[in-house]
Amino acid sequence: MMTSKITVLRLLQQLLKKMARQDKSFDHYHVSFLKKLHSSPSEKMTDTLYEECTERLNALNIPIEDTLSEGRLIVSQSQLQLQRLTQLSDPLRNKIEQSMSTPQPYSIIEYHNEITNIIKIYQRAVIELNNNKVATADDINEMHPFDELCDELQLLILNLDIGEAYIKQLEAIRHKIVSANSSLMLPQYCMSIIAIIIDSTREERRSSRHFLYTLNDSLTQFYLDFSSNIKYAESTFEKQEQCIKTIQRKSSRLKKDAEEASNIELLRNHIYSYSESVEQLIKAKVGEKEDKVRQQFQGMVRKIKELQNETQNYQNTLKQQNKQLHTDFLTKIPNRAAWSERLEIEFTRYQRYQHPLNLAIIDIDKFKKINDTFGHLAGDKVLNVIAQTLQKSLRNADFIARYGGEEFSVLLPDITPEQMQIVLDKLCKIIKAIPFKFKKDNISITISIGCCSFAKDDDINSAFERADQALYYAKNNGRDHVIYFKK
Repeated sequence: MMTSKITVLRLLQQLLKKMARQDKSFDHYHVSFLKKLHSSPSEKMTDTLYEECTERLNALNIPIEDTLSEGRLIVSQSQLQLQRLTQLSDPLRNKIEQSMSTPQPYSIIEYHNEITNIIKIYQRAVIELNNNKVATADDINEMHPFDELCDELQLLILNLDIGEAYIKQLEAIRHKIVSANSSLMLPQYCMSIIAIIIDSTREERRSSRHFLYTLNDSLTQFYLDFSSNIKYAESTFEKQEQCIKTIQRKSSRLKKDAEEASNIELLRNHIYSYSESVEQLIKAKVGEKEDKVRQQFQGMVRKIKELQNETQNYQNTLKQQNKQLHTDFLTKIPNRAAWSERLEIEFTRYQRYQHPLNLAIIDIDKFKKINDTFGHLAGDKVLNVIAQTLQKSLRNADFIARYGGEEFSVLLPDITPEQMQIVLDKLCKIIKAIPFKFKKDNISITISIGCCSFAKDDDINSAFERADQALYYAKNNGRDHVIYFKK
């Protein structure tokens, strides 16, 4: 029964992880709930905790059913666009700055409030610009050219973290954006993207509800089995007590018969009869107990296997979701979120053990020219091929991620700067040797690399800035080579 309880507890922990960041007070509650459950001194206390958790779950109310997974990115871009407008009044500019300085949203309702606030600011900006008659169509196009809008929409699609079932739909929209020749279609594409995000969010919520219902059924069955075992134990104790009383009565009877027996033969018959009846009684009880225990054990094993299978399925689902969250949509290598996580781990390790840690930033030379000359699909192919080649050319201990656009970031631990220089020079030669062919044109593509080594007084940002400065120098001094920034 303990194994079954532990398995159910693990399932419950997975559920509570799924419910995280839905409600602050419930997040605080479920941490204390799990601690109490782990240290529960009795089954009665455990039942009480389960009932309390069920009540809290039933009381949990999410005011907004669906939300945009990339809401924060959209709001940030909107705030930056508003900042570029020079014709706005000072009060409205103050409101924009206040909206940019507010803490990041925690719950879905806070995301909704933030988006509502930015929409209100947009409305006021439109009113002011309309009243001042300063924002003409040419001004708007100059602030945000059509090509720039297309690029931003494509970047938004590539950075979205949605379910596998919706990836093909997004890819189809991205191809339409690539071939678009009029800004009139962009609002329609934006609405399609928003609809896909909402559908993906609904699907995730449906999965969460299914998980909750399944876990609730498992907990209910667990409680029923536990209650049944308690009743069986009580019945067994009662039967055992009756058996003892029967043996006591037979013992008293044997004693009395022994006192009244007139010869040895009669006494022997009394003793034999007593022994046989006691033996039959014991055999009957043992047989009955063994059958019951065997049935209970088989049922318990079956339920444990079912719970283990459910747990494994949920673990696999969570692993797949985590992998999607940290994988770049286009190149299939780690994305910027995965980079930030790995960088924190390697930097902490560097601070603890002082093993060498190196950082490099790779940029594809003249990548915009490739997009303009051969199209964005050709640019996508270049990104994909170069990303896969870079990843295969590095050690298992190294880590590469797509940092953004045509930039890649690399961590190279436990090697000297001289060894890193050799590795990165080799990468430049490998990429330059790839035979790209577009529209019957054979072209050679090169990369520029800026790199540095972590120093004792470094933090993550200072080291990254040095590598970025080295990359800038490499791009402006001939390209196709590696620059090391020595502190």
